[in-house]
Amino acid sequence: MPETSTPADRWRQALLELTANKQAAAEWRRRRYAFAHRLGTALTAGEGTDPGITGSVLYGVWLTWGLIYVGQTGEAQRRLRDLAVGESHHLANTYPPEIWSRVAVIEWPRLSAASAAIGLHSEPVAGLALEHRLQSVLHPLANASRRTPEGGWRSVDWAGSRSRGARAAREIDELFASVLAAWQVVERWTAAGDELLPAACHVVFPGDLLTADSDDGPMDHH
Repeated sequence: MPETSTPADRWRQALLELTANKQAAAEWRRRRYAFAHRLGTALTAGEGTDPGITGSVLYGVWLTWGLIYVGQTGEAQRRLRDLAVGESHHLANTYPPEIWSRVAVIEWPRLSAASAAIGLHSEPVAGLALEHRLQSVLHPLANASRRTPEGGWRSVDWAGSRSRGARAAREIDELFASVLAAWQVVERWTAAGDELLPAACHVVFPGDLLTADSDDGPMDHH
């Protein structure tokens, strides 16, 4: 590559080298899926006697410089496993999971204020409302715009949204305050620090899994 090559040029060249022949291309596919599978397993695994993570959750993805994505799902056992694979989730297509610095999951129905919000709106709508509130406050890059048919992007207008989540977001103040407090913990938490994660929170550092064997190695943090 010429000395004036851009990072995008070097990225393309690296992929060309990684897939230079049939055997290399097969190995690259194997390695990528093995890593994505380890990450999905870590995101949904329980610890000790705790069951695996299922049901409704909020989740966030960070790059080294900060938050890139906020999402929610009512099927954590499926959606979190697919997050890194990218078969139905778009994030990994643009920002591959090998460069994610952390992924955090909050099992928000376990928070004390959740029952009142669920009783008022139902669990699916409360989840959408929390997602809307978090996105509108935090402005994660990957959520802040949408593709256009012309090949460009348009900004998301959270304030003007009339979605179910946006309408319900005004009526979940107590629950959102609890979620935001938990979010601030998972955003700064490190495994080597003294701070404990709240019981409803789960943090995974994808870089720890890049060289992990499929049978052992660092997996997750609660």
